[in-house]
Amino acid sequence: MTKSFLQSSSATVKETVDNMVELVQSLSEELIRWKPSEDEWSIAQILSHLNEAIPYWVEEIKRIKQDTSTTWGRGLADEARLAAVDEAHVNRFSIAELLAQLKTVPETVETAFRRLDERDLAIVAPSRNPKFNGQPLRFIIDHLIVEHVQKHLNQIKRNIKKWNEKE
Repeated sequence: MTKSFLQSSSATVKETVDNMVELVQSLSEELIRWKPSEDEWSIAQILSHLNEAIPYWVEEIKRIKQDTSTTWGRGLADEARLAAVDEAHVNRFSIAELLAQLKTVPETVETAFRRLDERDLAIVAPSRNPKFNGQPLRFIIDHLIVEHVQKHLNQIKRNIKKWNEKE
C-alpha cells in the first residue's frame, strides 16, 4: 500500500513536471519572463521556485527521517525561497537552464521516496509553521511536493491565459 502511495506520488510529480516542461518549451521567452502583475510571478520565476522548493522539501523529509525531533519547514519570508524568485536571480538563467534543472526534480523525488517505508510516512516532527504542526511526513509528500507542483502547473496555465487575454 505504502510503496504504491510513494510510487504514485513520484509518478504524479514526474508527469506534472513533464507536462510543465512540454508546455513551457512551446512558449515564447517574452511570455515566460512576463509578470501578469507586480504581485504575480512570471513563468520563469515559477520554474526557479520549483527548482529550489522541491529539493528543499526532499531534504526536509531526509532530516525528519534521520531525527524525528528536528523542527521542519520555513515561512514565506525564508531567504532561500525569496532569492529563488528574485527577478535578478531568475534573469541570470536561460529558459533552457531553468527547464534542464526542473527535469532533474522527478529523479530527486523518486530517489528520496524509494528510501521511505510505511513507518516513515507516519513520523510527526515539530513544524516551524503552526498550521502544519502535528502533520505526518506523508503531509509533506502530499501537499508540499505533489500538490505543490500541480498548483504551479495551474499557475503557469493561468499566466498563459492572462497573456492571451491581453493581446
